[in-house]
Amino acid sequence: MKYLMKKIKGEAKMKQINNYSRRDFLKISGMGIVSLGFTKFTHPLQKTNKRPNIVFIMADQWRGDCIGEDGSDWIHTPHLNQLAKEGALFRKAYSSVPSCLPARASLLTGMSPWGHGLLLYAPMAVKYPWTKPQLLRDAGYYTIAVGKMHFHTKNGKKDYGYHKIYLEEGWVKDYEDDYMKYFKNEEPDKNIDGTGLTFTDHRTKAYPYEDRLHPTNWTAQKSIDFIENYKSSDPYFLKISFHRPHPPFDPPKRWLDFYKNRDIPNTVVGEWAEEKYSEFNKIPHEDEPRTQFRGNFGSKLARQSREGYFAGISFIDEQIERVINALKKRGDYDNTLILFTSDHGDMMGDHHLWRKTYAYEPSARVPMILRWPENLQIATSRGQKFNNLVELRDVLPTFLDVAGANKIKEMEGESMLNIVRNKDSNWRSYLDLEHGTCYWRENNWTALTDGSYKYIYFATDGEQQLFDLDSDPNEQNDLSKDNKYSELLLSWRRKMVDHLAKRGKPWVINGDLGIREKAIPHSPNFTRSSK
Repeated sequence: MKYLMKKIKGEAKMKQINNYSRRDFLKISGMGIVSLGFTKFTHPLQKTNKRPNIVFIMADQWRGDCIGEDGSDWIHTPHLNQLAKEGALFRKAYSSVPSCLPARASLLTGMSPWGHGLLLYAPMAVKYPWTKPQLLRDAGYYTIAVGKMHFHTKNGKKDYGYHKIYLEEGWVKDYEDDYMKYFKNEEPDKNIDGTGLTFTDHRTKAYPYEDRLHPTNWTAQKSIDFIENYKSSDPYFLKISFHRPHPPFDPPKRWLDFYKNRDIPNTVVGEWAEEKYSEFNKIPHEDEPRTQFRGNFGSKLARQSREGYFAGISFIDEQIERVINALKKRGDYDNTLILFTSDHGDMMGDHHLWRKTYAYEPSARVPMILRWPENLQIATSRGQKFNNLVELRDVLPTFLDVAGANKIKEMEGESMLNIVRNKDSNWRSYLDLEHGTCYWRENNWTALTDGSYKYIYFATDGEQQLFDLDSDPNEQNDLSKDNKYSELLLSWRRKMVDHLAKRGKPWVINGDLGIREKAIPHSPNFTRSSK
């Protein structure tokens, strides 16, 4: 951590720390860990005469409300905040199928769930008609990916068109990925799972080894190595995919200490959720693994989980600064588009729910930050916050826009740069969300939102929910049970019928929403070829 020690120099630096108390600052700065802003580098060979590089940074299971610049002053993300100030923050960004694999299918293809064909948590297709890395490769970009991809198979790893991939899959046990090889080479006598936590555990423990061995640090360092050593004159597309803040909650102790006494939000539970889920897995033993997806586990465990989750986020933010400083030192920062997002969020105990696959905001809403280079010559002010409905399907079209490549005609996503350019008059007025059966039988739903209201239809039993996101952003008050909103509920149901009509039975039967007792994992658009 020597690169950070020089940054802690007296009272002047305190002014750069967002929402630190004096006690927070003294506690952390004594350990030499706080990075207080992007280090400014100059380079005599600024590469502004060529197409922009693209750096795509994503995390796994990062909630949309866990960005300080989004109004969450309790989360310490100064470097992502700075990116948002230098670009744009999209406050209504979603993952339409909020679990890892279908979300990544949208990122790969620029398609809606029905379009790419994966409607629940199941393996991605081995092949797609087109993919993000292949399209950018065809456009003249060198394409490289580092971190968690869900690209491994028993027969090796899929590449989907990347020139080079360094994997840290996290959940893999029957396949030795690149991070595992690194750890084994560096510390052959240490247990790579040093905390003993599983990848679905809600408990938190401090990482027992040096930062350099942590997968979050490894993912950043491999990316920095690429930036520092890239020799080609071709532009590059670098995807950096952090496994955390997905469990295990194993951040460095210094970040856990930072959040230990910090004022952070408690879980939010609506009356509807108290009635439905509070009795599941109630009163856990303190040291018992907690991997269940619903239930009231008590305020103590919820607090501990959140401390670990937020600490993991701040650790990633710290690593993002290292990547950005590497771009600056090389002279690439001012000719690089940077996009940050996540595949989905995490309920973190809200409404007595945990993990992902839900239609609710903590699960389905994701962060979305876009920072564009000056040589794109976009005549708009930076630091804006947009409320347009954007989704993971819009990431690939945005990259193609930057690369000067034509979008595939059938591609359903749109370039978010059109919003930045104020050319969004035809932007979508509502967004579709869905997830087939996962965790338990009734968790099988489709949803629509226009950013102000959200309608959810549970296909296994026909239950409905309606939330006013403007007045009730935490979705505590289900309007579907209030007769005052019966007409509004009916109008949203009709919108859902219209949206699903092209799918036919059992989605829509006799002009109304149908019951689907069995999970439907794929649409007819899913590519089933294994060749």
